Amino acid sequence: MAWQRPITLAGPRITLRSPQPGDQATLERLRADPEIDYYMGVDDSQSKLLWRHVAVGEQSGALVDLVIIDRRGQPIGLVSLWDRAIPHQAVELSIWIGQGYRDRGYGTEALRLVLGFAFGELKLHKVFLRVLEYNTRAIHAYQKCGFRVEGVLREEMKVDGQWHALIYMGLLAHEFQAQHAAGE
Repeated sequence: MAWQRPITLAGPRITLRSPQPGDQATLERLRADPEIDYYMGVDDSQSKLLWRHVAVGEQSGALVDLVIIDRRGQPIGLVSLWDRAIPHQAVELSIWIGQGYRDRGYGTEALRLVLGFAFGELKLHKVFLRVLEYNTRAIHAYQKCGFRVEGVLREEMKVDGQWHALIYMGLLAHEFQAQHAAGE
């Protein structure tokens, strides 16, 4: 079940907010980036049109979808929390940033904002994610935010004809709180 109240989380350079009707077209244009497909494991054997459709809010099936907004008020990406394990107070996180906005620290800032919401407002115990082994930029951002490798599924996903490991990473509430208290 999706979160019902509007959310706005403001950071120094970006804001995360609940989707608005005008966001769909911009998010779909940003999501059409082949680099996002590659890092999500979508290859030519799959329907890229299906994967590039961006469903937000009630249509997505996520517990929370938050549009990443830059200082100009433009959507630049999407972060979602999926209620795959709510009975255990855990959610799965996914995030993508559009072309032209990567490598600027927006992803790390978005992660810290959504983690504060997940562990504060939602009172979750754990946030976890899956990332392909070759997505080193994302792995680095996750580690900066305190995520730890919990497991590796060898040759789990075939992308462009090659098998790749899928890395499971997780962050516990007390780890996030300790990191946040230390000012990291």
